[in-house]
Amino acid sequence: MFLAIAGTVADKRSLWSVRASEERYRNLIHHLPCALLQVDSQPMRPIFDELRRQGVTDIARLLEAEPERVQQSRDAVLVTDANNNAVRLFGADRIDRLIGSVDYVFAASPETARRVITAHFDGVRTHREIMKIRRFDGVLRDVELTVTYPTPPERLDITLLTLDDITDRLRTEAQLRELQAEYSRAARISTLGELATSIAHEVNQPLSAIVTNAETSLRWLSREDPNLVKVGQLTTRIADSARHASDIVQRIRGMAAPRAPERLLLDLNGIVEEALLFVRHEIESRAIDLSLRFGRDLPRLFGDRVQLQQVIVNLLLNAVQAIGQGDGTAASIEIRTRIDAGGRVAFAIHDSGPGIAAENIERVFGSFFTTKPDGMGIGLAVCQSIIVAHGGTISASNHPDGGAVFRFVLPAAGTAGS
Repeated sequence: MFLAIAGTVADKRSLWSVRASEERYRNLIHHLPCALLQVDSQPMRPIFDELRRQGVTDIARLLEAEPERVQQSRDAVLVTDANNNAVRLFGADRIDRLIGSVDYVFAASPETARRVITAHFDGVRTHREIMKIRRFDGVLRDVELTVTYPTPPERLDITLLTLDDITDRLRTEAQLRELQAEYSRAARISTLGELATSIAHEVNQPLSAIVTNAETSLRWLSREDPNLVKVGQLTTRIADSARHASDIVQRIRGMAAPRAPERLLLDLNGIVEEALLFVRHEIESRAIDLSLRFGRDLPRLFGDRVQLQQVIVNLLLNAVQAIGQGDGTAASIEIRTRIDAGGRVAFAIHDSGPGIAAENIERVFGSFFTTKPDGMGIGLAVCQSIIVAHGGTISASNHPDGGAVFRFVLPAAGTAGS
């Protein structure tokens, strides 16, 4: 008798302990700072077991071929509980509005449901991605979804969906990207202003050739016996010069126009050669000795052509201006491209100017820092932001033999960080 009473008391204490534990669990869930849904994933277990018996190993391919299976899963899996933040996120008036089929969670992002099912089938512990949800009032919100799946020996019927509303963060990031794009464009226009003389010279060359060849062609046509062969040759030269002038204008427009970054597979050596076209007159008019050492068989990199040209043009222009501040002897610029020890694509430019003052080495990439009386101080800061956005690094130093050296490295296409 005594043992029976003791057993009953122990059972009651155990029951109270379980209830207290469940109550603490519910309180924790309901007061978490993010939206959370508790989902019964048990209906998926027999479905997965049957697919495995049929020899299915790549469920992603199956779901792509038979998309109706995704909808069936969305209808079968049920939300069994939700916290207060989930109620607010979906614009519901009470928790029981969220209880039922999980379908509403994926209504605005059906592809997410397919990836969530695939991750569950593959036995991963968690799955995370950014998706959109549609609130009950029809408003779309951006959320970061984290799915925590049950794994043995845990309960097999509980999956947790955490939804972190990042709409405002993404909007702020988009605004920041717009500001950075405008900042970069302002730097490009500033650089083009500094290159006005070079640009005018570059455009004037093909235009002068057009005029000369056209006048010569008219003289050949005005003769009593017109030389049509010669006129044909001159007309071809006129067309070639016109295309050359058009190419120059297009390059300038590409640097000045507002545009979204466009990532493509690029050849660094080709970008350097194109950038040199902007600064060639500045280099030649100052009798600067230009040395090019291009690395052979450089791997391609993934980036925006105009932005990377902007970096190189800016570094070239800085080198030319630095040489102008020197003593005028041995004016030279050396450019080198290569593959570094880490397999990255590297660029370096060394000028024969006076170098960088020791107190400025750590400040040269700072916004609005400049040593030029009429400088804006945004060129190198923009260069750094572009290189960092491409997954690379940029640095400045003084060469042991004199002058400054600017280097940047970028990941090759297909490597980490590209």
